[in-house]
Amino acid sequence: MAWVVLRGGAGFVPTLRIRPSRALFTRILSVGLVACALASVANLSTILVTAELRHYGTAAVAAYGISARLEFLMIPLAFGVGSALTALVGRAVGAGDWATARRTAWAGALMALAVAGAVGATVGLAPEAFAGFFTKDAEVASIAARALSWVAPAFGGFGLGMALYFASMGASRMGWPIAAGISRIALAAGGGWLLANVAGMGLDGHFLGVALGITAYGVVTAFGVRGTNWSAR
Repeated sequence: MAWVVLRGGAGFVPTLRIRPSRALFTRILSVGLVACALASVANLSTILVTAELRHYGTAAVAAYGISARLEFLMIPLAFGVGSALTALVGRAVGAGDWATARRTAWAGALMALAVAGAVGATVGLAPEAFAGFFTKDAEVASIAARALSWVAPAFGGFGLGMALYFASMGASRMGWPIAAGISRIALAAGGGWLLANVAGMGLDGHFLGVALGITAYGVVTAFGVRGTNWSAR
């Protein structure tokens, strides 16, 4: 990749005689470090929910692993759209055209919402069939089907949030994606625990908490992509 870029394959020939600039590193890391932290938050959410499920036995942990794996498979779908949004939104913002940046972000986000939502609806309508692809253990398959019946319908929100998260990187507006990541982990781990242990829903409470967390991730991120936030300052 470096060879291609150095030969001009990216549309320009980079100049390597530039002195390191604190301002440039600050601009890059103000987005890059936040993006790395948010990726860690997403993984931490899965880890915390798994830790809570250990009290229900090995079958419950294995079953949630199947549900979480299908959730993670949504990432490449959203990434394909999101990586393009980072560049397209960044170009519009660089030109000072915030209206185009917002339209571009929403076009990509709705595309990711439609694709991930369609996958989620398909899985949600036949959770037993999809659970059967991953295990032949009857108990694990049964619990995994329960998990998918709650979580899969929320995949659309995951696609929406992921796409707008990438668009927010291009706009250098990471405040709302941070809030979205916090709300996701709070609902998945904290909300799920309350639903399971206080509301008496048991395993279904944990799975509903995960679904609510994913949905909140999409809704909160989407709330940040508006004129009062995405505009020149």
